[in-house]
Amino acid sequence: MKLERVIYELYEIDFGSLKGESESDSHELDREIYLEFESGEKVYFSWCNEPVQYCIGFQSGRFNANEPDHVVEATNWSVWRDLIGQELSFVFTDKSHQILELKGQTSSVYLSSQEQGSWVADVLHISKSLPIIGN
Repeated sequence: MKLERVIYELYEIDFGSLKGESESDSHELDREIYLEFESGEKVYFSWCNEPVQYCIGFQSGRFNANEPDHVVEATNWSVWRDLIGQELSFVFTDKSHQILELKGQTSSVYLSSQEQGSWVADVLHISKSLPIIGN
C-alpha cells in the first residue's frame, strides 16, 4: 500500500495547538488521523483501549462517532513528507501496543500513546524518532 495522503481529524483544541507546527518533527493530538493510500483505502489511527487501556490502534473506520471540528491535510508536513509514495507496513514495537511504527522503505513515523512524555495517555503522539518507554 503506497501512502498518498495524511489527514488529521481534530477537535477544536488540537487545531489551535497545531497551528504553525507543520515543520515540527513531532506533535500531539487528542482525536485521530487517517492515512489514504493510492488504492483509495483509508486507515484510521488513534489511542484506544485494546489490548490495554490507552494504547495505539488502527482500523478501517473512525474511532470517534462525531464529526471532527477541523480536518487538516498534513501530507506535506515535515513528519510525514518522507513517507509519501512509500509502501507502508504497521509494526508494533511492544506487546502492549504503546508504539506503532509506520515503516516505509527509507523512513518511519511513530505513533504512541503519550502526552508530553507521560505514557498511557488519551493522546496520539506522532514523531519521526522512536519514543523511549521508560519511567
